[in-house]
Amino acid sequence: MGTGARASSLSTSALAYNPAALVVGRVYHIEGLVDYMADMKTVALGGTIVDSSTSRMSAGVSFRGFLGGQGGFGGIDGRVGLAFPLSEAISLGLSGRYINADRKGDGFAALPERLRSVEGFTLDASLRIVPVPILMLYGGGYNLISLDSVYAPRTLGGGASVALGSIAVLGADVLVDMSSYDHATVTVGGGVELFLAQVVPIRAGYIYDAWREQHTLSLGLGYTDRAVGLDLSLRQDLGGVGDTRVLGAFRFFVH
Repeated sequence: MGTGARASSLSTSALAYNPAALVVGRVYHIEGLVDYMADMKTVALGGTIVDSSTSRMSAGVSFRGFLGGQGGFGGIDGRVGLAFPLSEAISLGLSGRYINADRKGDGFAALPERLRSVEGFTLDASLRIVPVPILMLYGGGYNLISLDSVYAPRTLGGGASVALGSIAVLGADVLVDMSSYDHATVTVGGGVELFLAQVVPIRAGYIYDAWREQHTLSLGLGYTDRAVGLDLSLRQDLGGVGDTRVLGAFRFFVH
């Protein structure tokens, strides 16, 4: 959904994008993930567990390993998140993250460290507000403890999603990168998810990176029922560097 999924995120996606939304759904989900980053010649393998059903405070944990050869990206990335509902309409979330990864190969050795590697502990935080049942709002920050790396930029964001019953979700977000360049830069975008027969999600999204003047499209297709979920997606830059990413995820629902 481009950058349009943060306000409406839940379960395993909430841990990455909006930790305050970990409280949504009263679920226990286990997910496995494969992420192919063609431009980085890298495959990321990982998994996530989210529990919002055991207690009032919701929690999640995730881990990814990056596998890349010469010119690729190698390392680890882990998160632990907590969220607490202040009311039916408001929740707060906090996620701790440790990442240690770098680009492989002699061609990157001469680059400044912030352009070829990232290492350290940082934090994400968010606030989720649902003023009316169909409208979801969020605001938050990512990598709030600076790691001085373009791979973990200190970013502020906000957005909204509108749910059209159980048929569709529309969302849009604005992200402000505070640390990658010599001044703040903006990324905007949005997306839509259609839920056919309540078992087949179809997604499309758009991203515009103002600094790079880069347009990006994304498409996704999935299947979900009360026991399992399967998602496949493609993200493609238009022109520019031509970055391509393919992602697959399998989710198991524990009742």
